[in-house]
Amino acid sequence: MDYQIKTFAELTGVSERTLRYYHERGLLVPTVASNGYRTYSSQDADRLQLILMYRQLQFSLAEIQQLLALPPAERLERLANQREQLVKQQAALTATLAQLDATLQNQTGGIQMTDQTKFKQFKQQAVAENEQRYGQEVTTNYGKQAKQEADQHFLGLSEAQYATMQAAEDRLKTALQTTWTSRNCHQKRRKQPLKPIKRGYKQRLPGIV
Repeated sequence: MDYQIKTFAELTGVSERTLRYYHERGLLVPTVASNGYRTYSSQDADRLQLILMYRQLQFSLAEIQQLLALPPAERLERLANQREQLVKQQAALTATLAQLDATLQNQTGGIQMTDQTKFKQFKQQAVAENEQRYGQEVTTNYGKQAKQEADQHFLGLSEAQYATMQAAEDRLKTALQTTWTSRNCHQKRRKQPLKPIKRGYKQRLPGIV
């Protein structure tokens, strides 16, 4: 089905001015008649749907232009990857919300939590962050079994052990940051970022220096 620009704007909720701008940028190119009238097709509607979805995902127009130039299969794969990331974020937010509700209940004298469950979610979050940042590296260097045992050990730590481990990591990061800054200032070199500390893995895997 074909649409004149006014009808297409009403259909999509995108202003005529924006549609003209997308045309100028080459993002959405309608058929232009000899009298200058723009006509949009259902295929243009599909393309605009993609543009709006990418905008919703916080992509810039320049990035969207690059994405639209990809082969359809690769473009769909990128969208599927974005969905996977959103699902993970949603799961993390849901878990955090549940932990917040439990904390409010515990702090206000409602449902009381055991000392173990008070910190369970924070431990699980730390393991998830470790997995995302360093999981592949640790598995490659020490093996899948060693990594699983390390995670299990970490989740089973007492609250005092957990707090002590976190405090030790914070002190280590501070010491490394101070040493690095001092050395760079002395040598008058441009400061370089520190290699991230692998939370938990240094304490839990034998043989890591």
